[in-house]
Amino acid sequence: MSTVKRARGRPQFKPSATQRRTVEQMVSCGDSKRMIARALKIDEDTLNKHFVEELENGAARKRREVIDMVYKGAKKGNATLIKRLEEMTRISGAKEDLDQPENPKGKSAAPTSPRAPKRGKKEIQRDEALLAGQNSEWGEDLAPLPGTRPN
Repeated sequence: MSTVKRARGRPQFKPSATQRRTVEQMVSCGDSKRMIARALKIDEDTLNKHFVEELENGAARKRREVIDMVYKGAKKGNATLIKRLEEMTRISGAKEDLDQPENPKGKSAAPTSPRAPKRGKKEIQRDEALLAGQNSEWGEDLAPLPGTRPN
């Protein structure tokens, strides 16, 4: 009588394509390894052992897919995606010339000075109060008293 040897314990974990996609998606959204492992109902050590490639490169792959989708939509004329693509390229520094307008001959125009920050209502009112009466018949009568501030 021969005895058949059986393997002990559970069979080894084998990740499916769906699980690999899920790991890539969750990594690209910034989820922690602990959260990903819980979503797949596996141990964190199992995740680290079987999904090394997805954990390291998943976010980059998904970003590439998103950029591909943005390019395709922009080529079709989607104004929102065109604007988003322009912002993405400006931020990444891929083209430094995007901020400089071009003249009709195709040469870059002289760089323009940066705009002053927008002033708020209160700042405008304060400045107007300080300048009230200048170049008018009121003269210095409306000027604030020395050592005081206008309301």
